[in-house]
Amino acid sequence: MTAGIPAVPISCALSTPELREREATLIAHFKSAIAEAKELPNGYAFRLPGDGQSINLIATLITAERECCPFLAFVFTAQPFCGPVFVAVTGPAGTKEFLKDLLQL
Repeated sequence: MTAGIPAVPISCALSTPELREREATLIAHFKSAIAEAKELPNGYAFRLPGDGQSINLIATLITAERECCPFLAFVFTAQPFCGPVFVAVTGPAGTKEFLKDLLQL
């Protein structure tokens, strides 16, 4: 655990119907935009196209997921000259398995 960050369960705070709705919309859009997924020790890094649509999608995903999965940490990187964008999603032990299941990696 990182200093100052409370321990929280590695699970989504959404109800089952809310989670199913998010999986059918926002998460489905994110999954379809992923060009590459790279396993990290404590999560995954994803490469997406560098267009405005992908950037907006990542921003929307981060905003939504911070509310229901407060244990997730996000690092967003945009390459120069409109190159690809990357988002690393990490967290405490169990995060990688949670993401693998959620995103069906």
